[in-house]
Amino acid sequence: MFGRCANPACSTSRHPDQGKLFRLDVEIGNTAGMTKIKTAYVWLCDGCARRMNPRIEVAGNTVRVLLAALPKPPSLRSSYSASVN
Repeated sequence: MFGRCANPACSTSRHPDQGKLFRLDVEIGNTAGMTKIKTAYVWLCDGCARRMNPRIEVAGNTVRVLLAALPKPPSLRSSYSASVN
């Protein structure tokens, strides 16, 4: 199905028990009011799946799968500061 990670900057080969397979569905309509659902599958290796999330961008008749960086988690440091006497 997929030979390597979908991230073009990564050359990790696909292993069945590693990484994450994403299913992306997009509803495509036409001028006659008919809609179809198209499905795209994207596989990311473990490292890329922790940093990226695939999304679909539709522009006119073009549908693209983009890899967006995941938001960084909040800092583990607490804003609470304790004073010791």
